[in-house]
Amino acid sequence: MRIGILGGTFDPIHIGHLILAEEALRKLKLDQIWFIPAGEPWLKESLEITDGFHRLEMVKIATKSNPRFVVSSIEIDRSGPTYTIDTLRYLKDQLGTETRIYFILGLDTLASFHKWNRPEEILDLCEFVVSNRPGFGNTKILDEQLERFENIGSIITLLNIPMLDISGTSLRQMASQGLSIRYRVPDGVEEYIYSNGLYGADEQQAPVTHISVVQRLLELAVELGALKYGEFTLSSGKKSSYYFDGRLLSLNPEGANLIGKSLLPLIHKSSVEAIGGPTLAADPIVTAVSLASYAQGEGIPGFIVRKETKDHGTGQLIEGHITPGSKVAIVDDTCTTGGSLFHAIQAAESYGCEVVKVIAILDRREGGTEELIRRGYDFSSLMAANPEGQIEVVN
Repeated sequence: MRIGILGGTFDPIHIGHLILAEEALRKLKLDQIWFIPAGEPWLKESLEITDGFHRLEMVKIATKSNPRFVVSSIEIDRSGPTYTIDTLRYLKDQLGTETRIYFILGLDTLASFHKWNRPEEILDLCEFVVSNRPGFGNTKILDEQLERFENIGSIITLLNIPMLDISGTSLRQMASQGLSIRYRVPDGVEEYIYSNGLYGADEQQAPVTHISVVQRLLELAVELGALKYGEFTLSSGKKSSYYFDGRLLSLNPEGANLIGKSLLPLIHKSSVEAIGGPTLAADPIVTAVSLASYAQGEGIPGFIVRKETKDHGTGQLIEGHITPGSKVAIVDDTCTTGGSLFHAIQAAESYGCEVVKVIAILDRREGGTEELIRRGYDFSSLMAANPEGQIEVVN
C-alpha cells in the first residue's frame, strides 16, 4: 500500500492543500492521502495556533467528498510537543512495514528539515514528496540539504503543482476583517470559520452568500403569506399542499431587494444584455434586477412581454429596452408547465434575440423544467418543491 502523509497546522486548511494532495495522489499513484493536523508543533511554539478541535473539524469538512482522503487526529490527541518522528513511528507500527509512506511537504518546509527532531531517523521511515512553493527556488534548498544528508537525494520526488499564493496568515487576516475567503478555502470551511468566530471573525460580518440571500427570501415568503402550506385547489383544478403568490413577494420592498440580489449572480454568468418576462408576474422581478444591476454600476435594461399583441398604437408584443441580436434572460415568479415562460421566450426569439438564461423564483417541478431543458434552455430556479410538497432553497 502507498500512503501519502500531508501534515501541517491547517489553520485554516485551504484550496492549495487539496490541490497538493490530489496532485500527489494522481502523479505518484498513491492509494490514500492522510491529512494529519499538528497538535503542538515545537517549531511554531511561539505562535498562537487555533485549538486543535476546530482545525480538525475544518479538515474533515474540506476532505469529506473524497473517499481517498483520510483524516487522522493522532497528533492532536497526543499530549505535549508534536514531533514528526513520533508520528512516522506510530504509522509504521499501525500500517506495517510493507506500507510505503510518502511524506508530502513544500520547499519552504524542506529548508528547515535539518532543525527537526532526529531528521536522520525520519529519512529511514519515509520517502519525501517535495512541492514547489511561491518564492522558493528548487536548486539552492535541495543543494543545502544534500550537503547535510547524503542519502536524502535518493528518497525525494519533486512535484510541480499550480502555483497558488494562498497562505493561512492571509486567510486569517481576511477573516478577521469580515472579507470573503470563498474559493480560497473548500466549501463549508468559510461558514465554519464565521459561525465559530475563528480568527476574530464576527458571525455578523460573514460575507453575504447567494444561498443565504435566497434562504431569507424563502423565510420572507412565509412571513408575508406569499407561501402558505395546507390544502389548496389551484386554477388548473389540481390539488396542492402549498400555495405561492409571487407578487406578494416581489412587490414587497425587502422581497424585491432580495430577488434582485439573488438573480443578478445567475444572470452575470450568462453575459445577459437585457432581462424580461411575461406580464404581470415578471414585471416587478425585472425591475428589481435592473435596479440591483444599476446599484452595482452596470444597468441591465428590462422589458416585458404582453399576453397578446397590442391592438392599438405600435401594436407591440414586447415593450421596454430590447434590441434585436441581444442576449436576454427570461424570468417569471413560477415555473409549472412552463407555458408563460415559453410564451415570453418565443416573443424574444421572434424579435431576433438569443435567450441565454431562463429563471423562475419557484420551480413547482410539474414538467416545465424538463421541457425547458429538453429544448436546450439554461434553466435555474431559486426555490423548488420537494417530493413531500415542501419548498426548499436550490443549491
